[in-house]
Amino acid sequence: MARKGPAEFKGKLNGLYLNVDTNESYTRIMTHLKKILEESGAFYKGSKIIGLTGQRFTYKQKAEIEDLLSNQYGIEVESLEEEISEIRKNPEPEPVHVPEPANEPPPVFKESVIVHPKIADTKFVFGTLRSGNSVLYPGNVILIGDVNPGAEIIAEGNIVVMGRILGFVHAGSAGLESAIVVANLLKPTQIRIAKYISVPPNDDHSEHTLSPEMASVSNGIIKIEKCH
Repeated sequence: MARKGPAEFKGKLNGLYLNVDTNESYTRIMTHLKKILEESGAFYKGSKIIGLTGQRFTYKQKAEIEDLLSNQYGIEVESLEEEISEIRKNPEPEPVHVPEPANEPPPVFKESVIVHPKIADTKFVFGTLRSGNSVLYPGNVILIGDVNPGAEIIAEGNIVVMGRILGFVHAGSAGLESAIVVANLLKPTQIRIAKYISVPPNDDHSEHTLSPEMASVSNGIIKIEKCH
């Protein structure tokens, strides 16, 4: 393990976690990480990063870290997403149970009101996500609105946007390769499904159509096609 500081590598059975100090700035974390790799990069070469603990980073920051680790020091980056335990430190508020009147039977949907976070759950978000906004959820996410550049959605399940995706989205963030991303217009700055990454070309001038678009993994690549 690297020495203590703003960033360190923590070994697990199936790979390494990048552990970062929640109270440090991104600049200091990167400076310290570069120093670790300059001194011990040969030791970590060929290893695999499987997650992140500590603070969250934007997708641009994650891309910079991934470039440093993978392209400069030969460290495979499988994921820079937070452990699910980190995601659930601030869970959705539990529903408030109101006693039913004594002479009235309970509604037939009473049992379905209690929802616990798991991959089958779905989070609804209403309104456009603007730059700096993010949604992180251990299940499916449905957004009624747009995902603007600089905004992000990270979900362990599927992502459905009834609008445009112009920012960053990551479906199947815990490794679910069968996850999909659906939107009226798919023109993200970057799209990820499980460990697969795709960046649309800058000359893509596609506009809204009557047919939504779907991104999925096929033969190890992310393909985007019309939903019929």
